[in-house]
Amino acid sequence: MLEYHSPVDWLVGRTDNGYALRIANDSPSYDLTVAFKVIGKSRLAGISVDPDSGVLNLAIACACYAIPFEFRPGIVVIDLRDGKPPKGSSFEKPLAQAPVRPEANTEPVHGDSMTARYDWTLQVLAQLRTGQREVTKTPPLVPLPNSDPALQPLRDSLLHQLSRGAAQGMVDMAKLRPSQTVKPKLAGEAIPSVRIGLGELPGVLISNGLPRPHSVGEQGQTCIGSDRLDVANWGDESPIIVQIAKSREGLIAEFDKPDPVVLQRAIQFNIFIGFGAEAKQLMRAFPVDVPDKWLWQSMARLVDARPDPSSAFVGQESCDSAAALWAILAQPKLDISQHANTNAAFLAFSALPIGLRRDLGPVLADRFMAIGSDDAAARVRDAILRAPGGAGPNAALLTAKIELHQGDAAAAEAMLQQIVTDPGPATAAALVALVEARIAQDIPIAPDMVVALESVVKEQTGSAAAPAAIRALLLAKAASGDMDGAFALLSDAPDVEPQLWRVLSLMGTDDAILAHAITESSAPRPHLTPGSAENLAERLARLGMADSALQWLRDESQVDPILLAKIQLQRRDGRGALRALTGQDSPDALRLRAQAMQQLGDEAAAAHIYAQSGDTEAEQRSLGIAENWEEISIRGTDPWKHLASELTPAPNLDATSAVGTGPLAVAKRLVDRSAATRSAVDGLLAQIAAP
Repeated sequence: MLEYHSPVDWLVGRTDNGYALRIANDSPSYDLTVAFKVIGKSRLAGISVDPDSGVLNLAIACACYAIPFEFRPGIVVIDLRDGKPPKGSSFEKPLAQAPVRPEANTEPVHGDSMTARYDWTLQVLAQLRTGQREVTKTPPLVPLPNSDPALQPLRDSLLHQLSRGAAQGMVDMAKLRPSQTVKPKLAGEAIPSVRIGLGELPGVLISNGLPRPHSVGEQGQTCIGSDRLDVANWGDESPIIVQIAKSREGLIAEFDKPDPVVLQRAIQFNIFIGFGAEAKQLMRAFPVDVPDKWLWQSMARLVDARPDPSSAFVGQESCDSAAALWAILAQPKLDISQHANTNAAFLAFSALPIGLRRDLGPVLADRFMAIGSDDAAARVRDAILRAPGGAGPNAALLTAKIELHQGDAAAAEAMLQQIVTDPGPATAAALVALVEARIAQDIPIAPDMVVALESVVKEQTGSAAAPAAIRALLLAKAASGDMDGAFALLSDAPDVEPQLWRVLSLMGTDDAILAHAITESSAPRPHLTPGSAENLAERLARLGMADSALQWLRDESQVDPILLAKIQLQRRDGRGALRALTGQDSPDALRLRAQAMQQLGDEAAAAHIYAQSGDTEAEQRSLGIAENWEEISIRGTDPWKHLASELTPAPNLDATSAVGTGPLAVAKRLVDRSAATRSAVDGLLAQIAAP
């Protein structure tokens, strides 16, 4: 922990032997004399200050990474955590060189080095005066001070909010003239009239006087206000045991009746610390009508990480309030068509106590990833990791799930293996995710993992996590070779059917393919992807089951034409193969087209196609079957060419113009030709091996 006298603008980056911290526009002096009396050298090997730049260098002596955060203005904490750093972490990039600090009296630069600025008012006035539209060259864009892609979502959000504020008249856009310069602020120097905070300032409502555009949900229902869901203010920073006592103080009032105000405080405090079951117990023990009791009943269930499909928050996921968070948590399956307000949900999540953030963060991130909002899921993870104290096993599990969802299954598998080998509360969930990581890589699963998953399924029977465990067990059985056991579980997890057929098509044995992929033509078509259907058809074709293979290729227009042609040739349907190869001119297509012509009995056409593909040997065979000796004598190779030249009929001689055309001469030529042909045949038989 580094304490400065005033707020500082800090930057942390990677170095060859660790990390470096730089304070912008300042070179503070550090007292490092007692640094290692507190933290030891098992993780931090060394700490030093660069005398020239004032950068604080941290040498790392462990397989760990740094997560720096600002605990409060003027206090920077650098937390060293085991494992690999989160993907895309800006702290893992090399520390950029310190910018040159401009002098106070520097004059503005004019000419080519001055970035051109567009003034629309001058353009409009020029058009009005001349009546013509002046075409101006688009000025070059000003380069951003930091091109880190991870900051792009922040830039987009700031631009959206500033534009929205300007449209509502709440923000004035100041135009910087070319003759003006902006003096950079020094480190720790206060900026007048600027306040950065999470949410609105207590007691102050910023509004333009118009009705709020998001006061109703997408379906027209009234949104629940954030003030009724302000969980962060349902407790404080005093010791939990003290708060428990205060929350119940005076609960039973006169005549042994509960005080509604104290009851409300006790219920809200239990939700604040994540005691959902205790909050529900209070509401059952004291059935008093208190405001928002129907909301607390759902929140008590949700803080215990249990979905609530009949929750009062259902339909509120598109609201621009904290209700969006609880509506997303309440639904076990979130669909992208529901247009969930991920920004409002994340804002409410960031304001939760750290304990609830660690408990609800993985669930919220799963909902975000289900609708394709990977950026929001990564922000949830970062909000947990940046908080002081240990992030817990759920954070490591969440990081692995995000890696898996972003396509890096190998990295996710390595993280999950570490969690599984170190038993803890996240082991069961990590085992389920590990199956998904291996299935994503098309890697078989060991039988011992199947046994472990069977135990997990028994333990989680009836819980919210049971469906995911059953799906993982089904896929694990399939990837371990137990296809019969996997198909037996399909009725308990029908949504995993496409993945099961994919595993069968890629990793199933020939016996499993014959047992499950051969079905009646009238049987209903299973739910699977076109790629899996093609894989199954190809496997069946290799086993000689062409008719069964064709059943998996219902839409021939979407099928690989080469595969379809091979199957049609196996079925002795040459015309069907030619239809499949229409418009195809690859070497494989030419070879299959020639085979189709051979099936149809047109060896001459097949020979012509073989000639186009450059397959001389096949061309010669087709020409021989077609008995086209003339073509073989011209383009053939020995010994066939020599034989074909003997078999080619000699041209007719004109009896009036040639000598030796009598019967004896003609007979002698026929005898000589027969002898030459017999000699060529003998030579051919001597050179060609018997079939």
